[in-house]
Amino acid sequence: PLAVRTIPPPPPAMSRPSAPAPAEAPYDVWNDGMRPGDTSTGNVKEVREWDNSKTSIYNQGKLVRDGTAPATAEDAQVALEGNSLNDLLKWSIGNAKEEDIASLRDCVARGEYDPRAYREFLDVILGEGDLVTMKKKLKEALDDATPPEGKVAALEEVEYLTESIDNANDLIKAGGLDAVMGMLNDTDVRIANAAAGVLTTCMQNNPKGQKFALSKGLMPTLLLAIRDAREQARVPPLLSAVSALARTNPAGASALMNLNGIELLALLGAAGEVRVQRKALFLLSVLAAETPGAAAGLRGAPRAAQAVLDALGTEDHDVQAHALACILHSMQGLGVDYAERVASREWWAASDAERALKDLAVRLQSKLQTGEADDSDDPTVPLQVAKILALIAGELPLGEPPVAAAAPPPVLPGGSALPGISEQPLEQGAGNAGVAVAVGGDAGAESAATTSAAPAPQVAMLSLT
Repeated sequence: PLAVRTIPPPPPAMSRPSAPAPAEAPYDVWNDGMRPGDTSTGNVKEVREWDNSKTSIYNQGKLVRDGTAPATAEDAQVALEGNSLNDLLKWSIGNAKEEDIASLRDCVARGEYDPRAYREFLDVILGEGDLVTMKKKLKEALDDATPPEGKVAALEEVEYLTESIDNANDLIKAGGLDAVMGMLNDTDVRIANAAAGVLTTCMQNNPKGQKFALSKGLMPTLLLAIRDAREQARVPPLLSAVSALARTNPAGASALMNLNGIELLALLGAAGEVRVQRKALFLLSVLAAETPGAAAGLRGAPRAAQAVLDALGTEDHDVQAHALACILHSMQGLGVDYAERVASREWWAASDAERALKDLAVRLQSKLQTGEADDSDDPTVPLQVAKILALIAGELPLGEPPVAAAAPPPVLPGGSALPGISEQPLEQGAGNAGVAVAVGGDAGAESAATTSAAPAPQVAMLSLT
């Protein structure tokens, strides 16, 4: 018979005995029955904070005031409630000593008080102010150790901050604009252009900035920098600075004209980079429209007329439009009186402007006939050409600059007014009588219709040849 042997099962695997759970650490019942980590409110009825006088103050690890020391009379201070400037004012008055207030009052009476002396303390309390940031960035831009990219970035941040007129005026008072002017002739074009951007922002629509810049002789500095610029890339930012100094500023415009800036703008508009031509002719057209004496300055520049007429020969639509605006505004600008308008008309007629305008009209008509015209063509250019030709030929009146506010718009029977409609008398001349009705829509377009006893002059493009 077979012997059967029973094999016992293997013994269970040996395992280490588990360590006994540590006894719960004792704790101090400092919170009236609340255990650490317990989120319940327990039996807490009220939480009170220690007075500020009990707070210990350290400065870089050094004990300045010991909050556990016995209280003194100086510790009886008014607490600061809130974080606004009014709260800070209340706190400072409540904690000021009578002798300090009397001393400050005497200082103000003697005219010796300088509020900027306390600016650093406000910066510590309220955070770094814009003036402090601008000073740091200018110092960084003037440091020779700063790479060019860092200087440009610093100047761009200053330009951003000076978009606020208050910051721009603070920078002027701190002497920052003098330092920026010194960087206009930097050998690095990027740094020079960034400096011009700061100057432009500080002067634009800022009478204080414009007055300061003129007192520092900035206008001749800008015009000389434009004239002597070896790289065309330097010129557009400089022209922007000239525009910010001359526009809406009669003193700046007068300085520009006295320095023969009118002729310089016309010459820049005739040749060079398209960006330069656009900026120069645009500024020239605005000055002719707004500034009294600009039309006379244009006529007084020997090469200005030919330069503007040469600009009509370019293929850039914006350059053509700005050149036409120069001619038109010199005869009908708001800042040009009637005698100046007549003188400008005769000057353009003697400068052979009619030939240049007709050449431009022929080119425009050829583009229309051959299908070369596209959406980029300025639709106002043909209309301006026709109007200027009619003005030079005496077929349209020059008119008078406005001397009074326009009459209110007519009211419909229902009580609603027609927006943008006004009637203005025209100069009585050959073939012209009646009134011109100007209608302005949302897009600001203008058109004119003249009631006349004689047939209206033919100024269509087809009749130019």
